Amino acid sequence: MESNDVAMTFWEHLEELRRRIIISAIAIAVFTVLSLSFSKPIERVIKFPLETSMNTLIANAIDATAGSESSTLGFLALTLRAGNSSVDATLMKVGPLEGIMAYLKLGITTGILLALPIVIYHIWAFVFPALNREEQRFAIPLFLIIVIFFILGATFAYFIVTPVVLQFSAQLLPEMPNIWDLEKYINFVTRLILGFGIAFELPIVMAFLSYIGVIDARGFREKQNYALLGICIMSALLTPADPGSMLLMAIPLFVLYQLGIFFAYLVEKESES
Repeated sequence: MESNDVAMTFWEHLEELRRRIIISAIAIAVFTVLSLSFSKPIERVIKFPLETSMNTLIANAIDATAGSESSTLGFLALTLRAGNSSVDATLMKVGPLEGIMAYLKLGITTGILLALPIVIYHIWAFVFPALNREEQRFAIPLFLIIVIFFILGATFAYFIVTPVVLQFSAQLLPEMPNIWDLEKYINFVTRLILGFGIAFELPIVMAFLSYIGVIDARGFREKQNYALLGICIMSALLTPADPGSMLLMAIPLFVLYQLGIFFAYLVEKESES
């Protein structure tokens, strides 16, 4: 009788997992179809880093915070806008299937991103009951921190890194026209955004390693030189490997490494109390 109860419990969990996977897949499919129906806004989003320079973004930020009538800052915003307002490049479809593949890739990627809250909820709802009371107390803040850091990394990549890297690339070899393959451009932007989103989880990983006793805050401080080398290698793997994007990832990551040392210190203090 006892073995039957265990078997029933296992199959119930398996059925719940199957049900949540099906719901998540349906959510992704629905949002993908909706995304494919609204391709124009998605096209504007994907081309935004190409059509907007850092000068324009900084000028808009100055106007939003200080106002356009501020003499010194207003002049600075005007000067910034006088520079290049967009990347001098043209996207090109190099084959008959290029537009179709890019259209599908954009729709599917957008559908997954829009359905992500539903997918994360079902993963969370499946895993959360298995945690003990102490783990549940830390789980919700940890989950929120992970999401916030991923969004910060993706936002940083989209609004800052991507326009800078595109502008830098377009200005190299100025005698050659910038005619870029559409699908490669989409792959570049997507990889950069996802790479930065993942890379910004570094402080959470460091805090977790400290929590399970692998290495403490003092150990992280003593290994900063090795960490810097590892960050450079990680930046090369998670970005398209051009010097501009590598540096724009490596520098914030080293700052995040310092933040991770602080997180590890807080975890140690929490475990000691």
